[in-house]
Amino acid sequence: MGFKDSEFLRIFPVAINGAPHEYVDDRSIRVQLEPGVLNVAIGPQQYRKIASISLPYLNVKFSFDGVERERIDQFMRYFDLRYQRGGG
Repeated sequence: MGFKDSEFLRIFPVAINGAPHEYVDDRSIRVQLEPGVLNVAIGPQQYRKIASISLPYLNVKFSFDGVERERIDQFMRYFDLRYQRGGG
């Protein structure tokens, strides 16, 4: 995901639609979904260089446990929309 840590974490509560969550550590978040749980693992802050531009990005891994496929798809559509940036 093309974000800095601080940006990702600022948007996160909105992107999970206010679902109960806890920060397991500074790189892991557990989200309570009904039913089931989502574990989010956030990789270290990295930068991609293109000529003289340095763009931040994070590798983010989603692991669903006990969540039906339809609920996963619904959740991810909502989540992805919250992290979209405008363009022109």
